[in-house]
Amino acid sequence: MDELLLLLAKKGALRMPIRLTTVELGSLMGMSQQNASVRLRNLEKEGLVERPEGMIEISRAGLARIREQFLFLKRLLEPGNILLRGRVVEGLREGKFYMSLRGYKRQLERKLGFLPYAGTLNLELLPEFVEKRVELRSMKPVRIQGFEYKGRSFGPIDAYPCRIGSIDGAVIFPRRSHHGLSVIEIIAPVYLMGELRLRKGSELEVEVFLAR
Repeated sequence: MDELLLLLAKKGALRMPIRLTTVELGSLMGMSQQNASVRLRNLEKEGLVERPEGMIEISRAGLARIREQFLFLKRLLEPGNILLRGRVVEGLREGKFYMSLRGYKRQLERKLGFLPYAGTLNLELLPEFVEKRVELRSMKPVRIQGFEYKGRSFGPIDAYPCRIGSIDGAVIFPRRSHHGLSVIEIIAPVYLMGELRLRKGSELEVEVFLAR
């Protein structure tokens, strides 16, 4: 992470524009005013900071950069699996069709070790677990390639092996999805609603295994 970007975050530039001269920045960073000025201009060129009326504010892109580095460091310092918890919701009933396509089924069986049941379980994450979904998407997935079938193009799928109760499965993220950040799709070799005696609104915990 850029040390200057981190310093600006510590000084409050994530929340509002702050006033810091390049002389002050140089002193805080242990460098000359000229070097601090160059570093600040570089951050501005990259779109990581904005300088409204001579002040300094970290942009959305800058916040995204900080978050990305935070998640990277978090994975290094706190290795482990990711737990997601949510409630079962009704889907758009598209999972049955897509999971029955040979182009997906063969890859899923080969790469995940199981032939998926023709359907997906939709889980709406509890608010405190939505950030975990964002963290999960920063991890390396098992990539299921897209393909052409009967003149139609079917996009790739990112899959993350998981366990639902005692059942092995996978959380999947189709490239083309109608779901927002709070909903995930789960596949398994069995009909999860029946095996786990679930119904709409049932609360469920999913343990996602991270690649080592």
